[in-house]
Amino acid sequence: MTDKTTILRKRWTDSSRYWITMIVAALMCITLLPAAPASAEDEKYPDKFMLRLGGYNVRNAETLARLDANNAPVGAHIDFTKDLGLDTTAVVARLDGLYRFNDHHGLGFAWYALKFTGSRDVGRTIDWGDLPPITVGTRVDSELRFDVYKVNYQYSLFHNEQAELGVLAGLHFLKIFVGFNAAGIGESKNTAVTAPLPVLGLFADYHFTPRMSAYYNLQFFSINYENTVKGSMHDFLFGVEYRLFKNVALGAAYNRFVVNLELIADAATLTINTGWNGGMLYGSLYF
Repeated sequence: MTDKTTILRKRWTDSSRYWITMIVAALMCITLLPAAPASAEDEKYPDKFMLRLGGYNVRNAETLARLDANNAPVGAHIDFTKDLGLDTTAVVARLDGLYRFNDHHGLGFAWYALKFTGSRDVGRTIDWGDLPPITVGTRVDSELRFDVYKVNYQYSLFHNEQAELGVLAGLHFLKIFVGFNAAGIGESKNTAVTAPLPVLGLFADYHFTPRMSAYYNLQFFSINYENTVKGSMHDFLFGVEYRLFKNVALGAAYNRFVVNLELIADAATLTINTGWNGGMLYGSLYF
């Protein structure tokens, strides 16, 4: 078994253990909450407008970037985690919202931003773009940022007071900033790209009781746009939620995000392969 296979298996095990821990903790919290009066259980809870704000804990993030000069036989690649010591964890805020026009039509949105930094004496010579070679032992400070904006239209194929199942279509606006500074040679490189990515998806909600529910949301795409943007993505969100009051809920969710992009400019091609797991504790408002 190769070292890479062992590392991937360990990360998958750590991710699975973290996910299970998050869900079990949420279920325990819900179980310990005081029981609601019977009259409250019969009450119809609003869901026309939802606003969700939470703390998002990203784990096991990995990023491999590659820069190839077009029409040249050799490119450069950097594993930001292994080569530059980039962080694999981050804590950020995440905002989600949903407005329902009626039982079948709705408009959803989301925003969050992630930033990873690192600093390391490189262990191999790195060639990147038009920079001079970054030689072994050079101290390199690196930064990787993702700004994610989502908007989508969703249609409920089935919707009643207990369950909902539907499809969605929309856009992910993904802004990626890649930068590093090689202090020893006085060189730095910053690259920023914005990719509007069309997505399709599925979503579902199920209410175990009027107060307690579970949901999932899966979004994915595959694109080849005029030979300038190529790639694929999947974004999976699963959570459980408990309605404390008529307009207020608490919940926990798990997110898995993977994107592979090839961005082709006139002089060079930038390839980004990245992914992360994350758990979120949040509060929601309903109206």
